[in-house]
Amino acid sequence: MATYNLKYNKDDSVIRHIIIGLLADLNSKLSFWRQISNEERAIIDVPFFYAVSGDENFVKDNFLFSNVNGEGCDPDGQYANGNYDKVPRGIVNLTSFSVDPGKLVNKRNLGNYTMMNNQGLMEGYVAEFEIIPCVIGVDIEILVSSQLDMFKVTESIIKNMYKANFFHVDAGHLEDGMYRISSEYMMPDDYTQERPIEYGFDDKENHKITFSLEINTFIPSFDFEDDIYTKFTRSVYPLGIIGNYGDPNDVALEPAILYSDYAGDMPQPVQYTDTSGSIWVWDPETQSWIQKESAKEDDFIVDDSDMGKLITKNSHLVRTSKRRKNSNRMFKIGNSQEFSNDVLEKDKPLFGDNFDVSSTDLPFKE
Repeated sequence: MATYNLKYNKDDSVIRHIIIGLLADLNSKLSFWRQISNEERAIIDVPFFYAVSGDENFVKDNFLFSNVNGEGCDPDGQYANGNYDKVPRGIVNLTSFSVDPGKLVNKRNLGNYTMMNNQGLMEGYVAEFEIIPCVIGVDIEILVSSQLDMFKVTESIIKNMYKANFFHVDAGHLEDGMYRISSEYMMPDDYTQERPIEYGFDDKENHKITFSLEINTFIPSFDFEDDIYTKFTRSVYPLGIIGNYGDPNDVALEPAILYSDYAGDMPQPVQYTDTSGSIWVWDPETQSWIQKESAKEDDFIVDDSDMGKLITKNSHLVRTSKRRKNSNRMFKIGNSQEFSNDVLEKDKPLFGDNFDVSSTDLPFKE
C-alpha cells in the first residue's frame, strides 16, 4: 500500500496539522555556526518538538514499554531506556486557541479539495465552504548549553525569521476531503534570556530563550454534498439470476463465479432479470451482458416461482457520490458582435444582450 493512502485517526485534526507545520517551519529555518577547531566549522541545527511533558506514565509508555498496560507490558529492547534530552532544542507548547470574528468573510465561497475514490485514486472536487479565522497561541522555549550559543540562536532568529513567516499544510481525511491551509506567524520584538546562576551537584540547568507566537490561520467548513449508499441484492437460481443492478455490466456479475458452488449444470444461456423488468443474456464470446428486453412499468414485480430453488442470495452497499468534480475549464466572455477598427472601445456595448460565452477544457498541468 502506498504511503499517501494510509488512514489514521489523527488525519482529520486541523489544529494538529497546523502545529506540525509550525514545527517543520521552525526546524528548517533555525540554525547557527559553531567553530569546532581552527580548521573545522560546523552548522548546528536547532530541532523543535511539541511539549508532551506533565505525565510521567505517558513518557514511560511511549519510550520504555511496547504496550501501555496489560499483557506484554514489559520493557522492550527496541525502546529507549532512560531520558535523552538533546541540546540545543526547542519546545513548542500550545497555550491558547480562539476564533477571530472580525476576520469572518462571506459564506458560499467555492473551494477546491481532493478525495480518494472507490478505486483508490485521488480526484479533485469543488464545494461551498466558509473560512473560520483562528488564532493559535504558543510558547517557545529554546534550550542551549552556553551563553554564547544563546547569543548566536537569538541572532539567527532575527536574521532568518524576523518578521513575517508563512507555511502551508495539507489537512483533512481521504474519505471526506483533503485541502490546503495557509498559516502565518510574526516573530516578536522581545526575547527573554535566562541564565542559570546558582548550581548544585544534582542540577542540570540550561540557558533558555523564551518568547510567544500567535499563528493566524483558518479552519474551513466545507458543505460536502452527502454520498448516497445504495443496497444491491442478487439472487441466484438454477434457471437464472435476479437483481436490482440495472445494467449488470456496471458490476462484476460473472456467471462462472456465481454458479461456482452449484452442484448442477449452469443454465445455457445465463439470463439476468432486473427488478425493473429488463432482461439480459450473458454472451460468452464478448464476456458481457446483452439486453434483450427493456424495463417495464414502475409497478413491475419479478416472478421467481419458475426459477427453481434459491441457490445463493447476497447483498452489499455501493457508494454513489453526488459531489461536484473540479473542472479544468477556461471560460472566455466577449462581445458577440464584430465591429470595425474605427469603432472605439468605449463605444462598444458592455455586458448585456450582446455577449457570448465560450469554454475550453485545458489539459492538466497547464
